[in-house]
Amino acid sequence: MINKNLTILTICQVFSFTAPPITVFISGIVGLKISPISSLATLPTSLSIVGTAFFSFFAAKIMSKIGRKKGFILSSTYSSLASLLGAYAIYSENFILFCFSCFIIGTGIAFTHQYRFAAAETVEKNDSSRAISILLLATILSALIGPNVANFTKDLISDHLYTGSYISLAVLTLYQFFYYYFIDRIAIQRLVKTLTVIKDHILSF
Repeated sequence: MINKNLTILTICQVFSFTAPPITVFISGIVGLKISPISSLATLPTSLSIVGTAFFSFFAAKIMSKIGRKKGFILSSTYSSLASLLGAYAIYSENFILFCFSCFIIGTGIAFTHQYRFAAAETVEKNDSSRAISILLLATILSALIGPNVANFTKDLISDHLYTGSYISLAVLTLYQFFYYYFIDRIAIQRLVKTLTVIKDHILSF
């Protein structure tokens, strides 16, 4: 049942799904630190959830138009940029900008939820439930990797606590882009090169 496409989707799911635990783990603390009103500290977390709920329908529609691969590359790119925007917002202590970045990150998470449907499409119909289970089980790794990496890099920029955490989130969410855009192309180039060598070897006889 486990094939190449399911393996790729599972690996990318692990890295892309680091956004929710990092957002839940850190955004409230950051909100309390930079918010002008302490009661609004959890607003960034709430906006992230709202962004996911609001954009779920549009994520599905976009993927039906441009395809799942391009949809995942798109979400990876702008989620990474939103994370960098969040890092800048923390650095400059701009609460409104940080709220906006969390909302955009939330919309990117909506695309991540589409991985389970992509996984179901890569296997036989009878194995779809098992494929989805494998993918969802892999998010346990996301819950371990995300907060730990964010905690490890929180002091990356001195005097601006947790700025480094969102820089690390930008790297984690961008992994999908590099994998889909570059590694797939490298694999194709290697395959073409191998087939060319085989063809030349056959013709030499």
